[in-house]
Amino acid sequence: MQTTEPITVKSAQKKYFCDWCGEHIIKGGPYKKWFTYGENVTARMHLECYHASGRAELYDEELPPVGIYRRGCWCGENKEHCNCG
Repeated sequence: MQTTEPITVKSAQKKYFCDWCGEHIIKGGPYKKWFTYGENVTARMHLECYHASGRAELYDEELPPVGIYRRGCWCGENKEHCNCG
């Protein structure tokens, strides 16, 4: 799947949902965004979620369903068993 190069937005113009953890990206907060061709969607993530997504063991190029991972987490476990540190 083709995507644009991710860019860092220093200050969100409005509130968005993070495509990793499902929490809000607050207005004025920084985030990463990119566009996915074919699906015609713009993905947005907290900076810590974007870095976590690079460490997660994903089996294809598509993002997992929103909310599977906690904010900044790459292990996919619940809070009691999280080993992300």
